[in-house]
Amino acid sequence: MFPLFETLAIEQGNILNIEYHQARYERSLRQFYGKSAVKIFNLFGRIQLPSHLQNQLVRCRIDYNAESTQIQYFEYKRKTYRTFQPIVCDEIDYSLKYANRDLLNSLFAQRGNCDEIMIIKQGKVTDCSIGNLIFRQGSQWLTPDTPLLAGTQREKLLQEGKIREATIYAQDIEKFDEIRIINAMNGL
Repeated sequence: MFPLFETLAIEQGNILNIEYHQARYERSLRQFYGKSAVKIFNLFGRIQLPSHLQNQLVRCRIDYNAESTQIQYFEYKRKTYRTFQPIVCDEIDYSLKYANRDLLNSLFAQRGNCDEIMIIKQGKVTDCSIGNLIFRQGSQWLTPDTPLLAGTQREKLLQEGKIREATIYAQDIEKFDEIRIINAMNGL
């Protein structure tokens, strides 16, 4: 059984943001299993992209536990998300990238005719079902300071100063000019 996973983007054979994924993978192992149970792998060294995907945008999924990993590769086509359905869920905890996404899937099923959901926890915007959210106000991009999961793309963009954290309440959503999803597969 693999309770945790990482999703990495591989573009034209290059793994994007590998150092952020490696760091989250190591933190997650320690948090989930404790230091003594951890056998850390170098994620980069385990990836062997099939030759037919060398020139594609690839979603690489690494399922893992304290002992081993399982790696899968999927050709990826970016999607456009235009509409978001706010869904309130105060009990959600997705502080690690858990393989069990039953609660996220049930929340996503409530999206109606919208493309994606926006999870509201205790009155504050968190994430959507597949990544972190960023909100544009003029030329400034903001990301909620209450994410369910501290995503690797989010961390990279924060460190680069391209986005900044802010408390975003559900009632603030309409004040923004644009909303985007960021995750391993979708940057700014």
